[in-house]
Order: sequence, then structure tokens, then C-alpha cells
Amino acid sequence: MTINSLTKNTKHLLHALYQSGVRHFVVSPGSRTTPVALLLAEYARQNKNIKLYIDVDERSAGFFALGIAKRLLEPVALLGTSGTAITEYTSAVAEAHISHIPLIVLSTDRPIELQDNGAPQTIPQHQIFGALTKKFVVFTLQDEQPDVTSYIDFMTQKLVHEIVMAPKGPLQINLPLRKPLMPQLNEPTTIVVPPLKFDKTADSMPPMQLSESRVVIIAGPNEGNDYQSELLNFSKKYHVPVIADVLSRTRQKATIYGIDALIKANILTAIYQPDLVIRFGATPISARILEWLKSENIPVWFVGEDTLADHSRHVSRVLQVSPTSFLSQISVNNDADFYQRWQHLNQKKRHITGETSIAHVLDRVLPDQTAVFVANSMAIRDMDDVFTGQTTQNIYANRGANGIDGIVSTALGMSSTSPRRSVLLTGDLTLFHDMNGLMMARQYHLPIDIIVINNNGGAIFSFLPQATAESYFDMLFGTPLNLNVSKIADLYELSYVKIKTADELEQVMKTPVTGTRLIEFESNRSNNVKAHQQLMGGVQHE
Repeated sequence: MTINSLTKNTKHLLHALYQSGVRHFVVSPGSRTTPVALLLAEYARQNKNIKLYIDVDERSAGFFALGIAKRLLEPVALLGTSGTAITEYTSAVAEAHISHIPLIVLSTDRPIELQDNGAPQTIPQHQIFGALTKKFVVFTLQDEQPDVTSYIDFMTQKLVHEIVMAPKGPLQINLPLRKPLMPQLNEPTTIVVPPLKFDKTADSMPPMQLSESRVVIIAGPNEGNDYQSELLNFSKKYHVPVIADVLSRTRQKATIYGIDALIKANILTAIYQPDLVIRFGATPISARILEWLKSENIPVWFVGEDTLADHSRHVSRVLQVSPTSFLSQISVNNDADFYQRWQHLNQKKRHITGETSIAHVLDRVLPDQTAVFVANSMAIRDMDDVFTGQTTQNIYANRGANGIDGIVSTALGMSSTSPRRSVLLTGDLTLFHDMNGLMMARQYHLPIDIIVINNNGGAIFSFLPQATAESYFDMLFGTPLNLNVSKIADLYELSYVKIKTADELEQVMKTPVTGTRLIEFESNRSNNVKAHQQLMGGVQHE
């Protein structure tokens, strides 16, 4: 039997993706995905290095794939069917675009003769994500021209390489397919994809001696490789204080935490003002730190391979190298007293109560190197304020678009590749927004504790000016849902525990359990505002 063009070219596409480092595939099944899905399933059965996940909800699937890519820092492929199904990936693609995640969307499509003439399940898929993708290509898998096969081999490897180079980003591969869609399964032809090798470009800079003696480093959210040990060694050697964002994967005892609360409490007086601030990573969780830098007119250098991320537009110099390379070439004679003054900030007493106490307990009880995913809005701010990184620095979040979309699914994707039990810290509104994602927890028995802070609505709005519009606030912003979390756990056949105090969480986390567990902590939005105002002692105004 001679291999047909559909089977041959699809196999070449899959082999080229594998050869480019793609090991994880998430499939949202549909009729138009038939040839790719079947040959992918066959390939995964033959190659144990391939991990294949099936998620029937496209929006959940997009974020599940994003979670895998975020933790492993490698490209992950999504396969979806034609029509509005592909549009459901848009939110995840947007997050991948802003957070520089190499997400690959294999969008199966209707052929050209069915476009724009009323054919069902057909929409314009050509570059449907627009500027949200770094690269785009169309492969005609049913074309019998031999040159098409070599084009697929070459372009797949070329484009995957390009999306994993800084700044990283998503890729859409559109696949228009005609019926018949059935490929040849168990076809014995050996597929050979000529390798396309890329030499790594140099990531280096000449040695530099800084003249400033009051230098501070801000380690923002880390989208790339870890540099924790290099940063801490540099900090100790040169007496340079490090303000570590909770998403920097560098936070621990020697780094400064909770900078937002310190600034809000007016603790950073003139004696803490640096001559120079060096920024690594993406936009910090704390908006106040950028405002402080700008209002005090403190010189700022931005260091990183990705594009400059500074909406405050307060950066005077950009060095496009990795933090590791930068730290290996920089020396500074920093003021030792200045360094100690900053280190003492961690000793400032924090009055931790209410919702924030959940993050505080996690800081104390989590096993070493636990992967923790944190929802946006209040949860991530609480973590940034009080989580010191005593046991783990592996904290993740979707801070590209700062939305609550797909948080559960992203956390589950992260969990699927974690070597030990992981954690998701979320609110009730965020849980509701991605409840469908819990099906993946049930289907794959993922080992994760989902801690739900149930304050019956959107707690962060209670801190914003619209909270004063009391006649309309709950209807438009508080949006109470009155969720019964125990019934959600029953629906997805998950373990469930309800705790009344944060201290109870410690015992729950020590109780062995298999699969996914929902842990509910009830809170009150009004009390939460008061607790945050008193965090650093006394009543503070937002």
C-alpha cells in the first residue's frame, strides 16, 4: 500500500514538531481534527515520550496547554477543530502572547472552496489570532506535490525555533482539510524529517564596574530560566538588596518581600532610596513599586532578553542579556549599611488575619519545591504581601493579561507535569469562571489541592472607588454567586474539605489524599478590607 499525501504530510508535521522539542499535545476533538488526531494518537502510542491529553472544552484546553508550557518552559501544541471552536483558544493565546509562552495552535480548517459561501462550521481562520501570534503558517496536508512535504519539515522546525527565541510567543499552524478525512493507520512507511540545527547565539556582555554605592535589584515575575542561585550569590557578595516579586522564583529568606505593603505604610523613607535600581523580569505585582521609582526619579536599568516591559516608561537603560549573564559580569561597591537597612525591612511586624492568613500558612507548611499556582485579583496580592518563600519558590500565575480566565485549567496543566503534589490558591469567582476545567482533574486524577477563598463575589472591587456606590455595588461589581463548593466537588467527584480558620489548613495539608481536593475557606469581603488596612499596623487608606 502506498502512503497517501494526507497521511504522509500529517506524519511529517507531527515528527517535525517532535524533532523541534514538542512533547506535550492537548486535543479538543472534532470532526475536522480526524486525520491529525488519529495519527497523533497512533504516534503517542508508539513513542512514550509524547504526552497526549484530551480536553473537550476548547477554552479549558488552551489554558491547560498554557500551564504545561509555563512550568516546563517548552513549546506545547493544541489541536482544535474548525469553526468557533478555534476562537475559544483566543484567551489562552492572548495570555501566551503577553507572557511570552511558546503555545502552538494546530487549527484544522475547511478547504478554500467552502470559505465565505455559507458552509457550516466555517469561519475565517486565516491568522484568526491576529497580532497575538508571533508566527503563522498554512500547510496543505493533502497536496501531493513532493515539495510540500519538505516545506512542512523545514517550516515547522524553523517556526518552532523562532517562537522559542526571545521574545517567545504563540504560533498558529492552519490546516485546511477536505473530505475524506480518514488517514491510513498502521501505515509502515518510515518517516524521516531532515533535522534543521540552530546554533545558539551568544548571550554575553563585557565586564562592568558600577560606580553607584546604593544599588537595589528588583526581580520581577520570571518568564524564563531560573537564576535564583546566581542572584543570591551576587547579592551577598556585593551587599545588594533584592526586592523579589513572589513570581520571580527567587524569593527566600535573604530577599525583601511585601514591598507593596511597605510602600503603602510609608516605611520607605529617604534613607532607603537607591542611586540605581536594576530590574529583571516582567511587570511586578506591586503597582506601587513602579510609582515609587517614578515619583522619586530613581534611575532604572532594565535587564532581560525579552522586550522591555515598563508601562511607567521610567527606564533609562536597557541591556538585552539574560539575568545570569548580567550578574556574572557586573561588580559594585555597595554600601554595607544600606544593605543591612533594607534587610531589616523583613523584620517589620505584619498583622496577618483573614484571607491573607491562608498565604501565610502555606508559606509555613508547604513541602519543599511545591509548585503553587495563584489566581489574580486578591490571591496574588496576598501572596506577594506575606509569602516569604521559606520552602518553595515555584510560584506561578497568569499575569500577562491579569485576568481570571482559565486559571483552574492552567493550574491543572502545571500540576500534570509537576513531580509532586501541587496547589492552586483561588477565589470563588475565579473557580466559577473555569469550572469546566475541573473535568481534567477528574479525568486524569491530577494531584493538586485547590484552596478556594469563598468571599461570595469579586473581593478586589471592595478596595476600589466603585465600592462607595453602595446602591449598585453588589449587583455590578460584588456579584455574589452563592456557590455551594461542596456540590461542585460532588459534580466532579473530587475530595472536599471545609475549614473555618487558616490554622486548620495546616492539618488538612498534612492529611494524605489522592487526586484533586477542594479546600474551602469562607471569608467576608468587608472584613477582608479592614484586615488589609491593618496589615502593617494601624488603619491605612488604599
